[in-house]
Amino acid sequence: MSKQDADIIGKALQQPAASAKRLPALPARGGIPGATAKGTQPAGTAGSGGIDSPLTEQSRSYWPTVQAVTSDGLLQIAYQPIKSVVMKNKSAREVVFNYAQPTAS
Repeated sequence: MSKQDADIIGKALQQPAASAKRLPALPARGGIPGATAKGTQPAGTAGSGGIDSPLTEQSRSYWPTVQAVTSDGLLQIAYQPIKSVVMKNKSAREVVFNYAQPTAS
C-alpha cells in the first residue's frame, strides 16, 4: 500500500468536520399509558339489526362455465363459479351474498 492510498483511507475514516450539519436529537419516548375507551354506535343504526344466525340456504345461481387449464396444459377443469347465494336468517329476513365474476387467468 502506498503512502497516497494510506492517506486516502485515513481521510475516509476520520470523524466529520465540526462544521458538518448534524440531525437534531429526538426527545426520549416512553410507552403509551393505559387508557379506557368507549365505542359508540353511529346515529340512525339502532334497531336496524344485522344478520341473525343461523342462516339457511334458499337458492343459488352460477356464472357461466369456466375452463381452468394447468400451467403445463396437460389438465383442463370445467367448473361453474357461484354468482350469488340467497339465505334466510333466524328472523326470516332474506340475506343475499353476491360474488364477483372470476377473471380468466
